[in-house]
Amino acid sequence: MASVAELRSKVDQIEGFYKALKNQEKDLISEIDGLKKEIDILTKTSAVLKHLLDMMITDEITRMAGLITYGLKTVFDDQNLVFLPRVKRKNEKVHIELKTINDGIEGELKSFGGSVAVIESLLLRILCMLKKKYARLLILDETFSAIGSTVGSEYITNTCKLIAELCSKLGLDVLLVTWQEEFKNNADHVYNIKKTSTGLTLEKVR
Repeated sequence: MASVAELRSKVDQIEGFYKALKNQEKDLISEIDGLKKEIDILTKTSAVLKHLLDMMITDEITRMAGLITYGLKTVFDDQNLVFLPRVKRKNEKVHIELKTINDGIEGELKSFGGSVAVIESLLLRILCMLKKKYARLLILDETFSAIGSTVGSEYITNTCKLIAELCSKLGLDVLLVTWQEEFKNNADHVYNIKKTSTGLTLEKVR
């Protein structure tokens, strides 16, 4: 049978273990509370950053829409065209719908003819090129054939004015391959491709 001294020693050991466990419990509870606060802060921070990113995307889309609408109004000055993309959320991701409005009628790309879609596509390519900091050179092969097949050469003249303005303001170089005389008449430089016995050559017209 254990003596009183031995029993007291065991009690002291048990009490020591109990105090140590209580201290560990306090430390763990404090650590858990700290982690919960960090999670709460990160969650709130994530929500704020997400909101800021959405705002940045929306602002970028708004600026983009302004330029494309300007381009449409420059080329199709007899129509009331507005480029109005819509930013939506699908499965927690930003989704952009490219919309065009003409006199209050809304449609997708190409809804108002290939000529409108051609100008929108050109301006979207330029915006992407600038955003990605690509070389400011566009090589266009019969890009504007849809414009030439619409209502005479008025839209072609307006398109040339728009391209000239973009080249001047944005530092762009545009090489257009075309059979349409109206574009050649408005170009800074014109070259003809000639077939010779040694192959194809470029002949400068002006």
